[in-house]
Amino acid sequence: MTAPTPKPRMRLTEEQKTQALRLVKKMLAMGNYPSQIKTAIAAKYHLSRRSVERYMTRARREMEEFMDEDTRQHRADSYYFYLGIIENVESTQSERFRARVRLDKLLGIEIPSSFHQKNEFKLKPQEIQNMSDEEFEDAYKKAMK
Repeated sequence: MTAPTPKPRMRLTEEQKTQALRLVKKMLAMGNYPSQIKTAIAAKYHLSRRSVERYMTRARREMEEFMDEDTRQHRADSYYFYLGIIENVESTQSERFRARVRLDKLLGIEIPSSFHQKNEFKLKPQEIQNMSDEEFEDAYKKAMK
């Protein structure tokens, strides 16, 4: 059996490279897994997964440079980015929901998913029963500080 003929090398135009890089950044920002990004970009642009890794590395580097700019400007850019996803008629319901969650977090209006009490009352039930009311009250106040 002979080896399969290698596929001809695919070269992207500068515009396609820019589009691929933007798409990688968007997918990274939306929290997609690297494997999902590699699969989607490789299929869309007929690239190898290794080539997509290079785009991901470049996208991460550019995103880090972007993060060095003024925080207020970055927050405003993020706001309009998520708003764009929400208002885009081509966005899926899942994309819109994720953008809304990120927007709520950005604006500081997210609702906590659970409440964890930090104070621990480390006395055993038998010790509590043997305490006087005053001793219990003192132990309770210490635990709540």
